[in-house]
Amino acid sequence: MKRTFGLITAVFVLLALSGCGLLTGGSGNDLHGTFWTLESYGGKSLLIDTRMTASFESGEISGSASCNHYFASYQAKGNQISIAGVGWTEMACMDPEGIMEQESTIMSMLSKAISYSIEGGKLHLQIESGEVLVFLPIESVD
Repeated sequence: MKRTFGLITAVFVLLALSGCGLLTGGSGNDLHGTFWTLESYGGKSLLIDTRMTASFESGEISGSASCNHYFASYQAKGNQISIAGVGWTEMACMDPEGIMEQESTIMSMLSKAISYSIEGGKLHLQIESGEVLVFLPIESVD
């Protein structure tokens, strides 16, 4: 009886910690139905007056890359993730200066994501090169 109680208690503690975002890694289901805004990419902040968002729904990721809208499919298993078929609209934006280069860099990084974790409420997408895309949670994508 004591062993069963101890096991049940341990399961509840682990569930509580994962719900609070204190455990790292993910199951793929962690991403379904979530919405994020990019805080930094490769240690760089976004240009002023730009915003990149990400919505994870039913194996698809989409959002705004600041100037253009993008879309791709994703698969997540454990803490591994692969993002494939990245495409986006083809608008050209000139303001702020550098927005198109920023967008191109972020889209390239996104397509090279290999793992993810949710730590302290932030989504971290690890890139092959070791760089990280860091996202903050939002209610929904515009």
